[in-house]
Amino acid sequence: MDLSEKLKFCRATAKLTQKQVADQLNVSRKTVSGWENGHSYPDTASIVKLSDIYDISLDDLLRNDRLLAYYREQDHAQTANHKILIGSYYLNLMLWLLSYIKFFRPAGLHSPLIPFLLLTTPSFI
Repeated sequence: MDLSEKLKFCRATAKLTQKQVADQLNVSRKTVSGWENGHSYPDTASIVKLSDIYDISLDDLLRNDRLLAYYREQDHAQTANHKILIGSYYLNLMLWLLSYIKFFRPAGLHSPLIPFLLLTTPSFI
């Protein structure tokens, strides 16, 4: 991956706009756009400031794809965790509804226990 793609990816990961980056570097938004599109390259002082803004080392910014692989791995793990949380939310909701259906049936002492257990289970959302 070349420098322009890394700059664009790191800016998007930092959730910054081109205008915000340009304001921090005291350059125009078009200059930042030119760097990200490969039409021009930042000078040494700007590269150092960009590494500070994006909180990455100069080595990772200029030479290595380790950082981008790490971000992809973290994004994949976060997506998987999000899917698990959404699934557990819907499962809890379904169990909660089923507990009230079961609650109104005269089935014995276990009926009031189901809502209690659902309320006491830890929720991640």
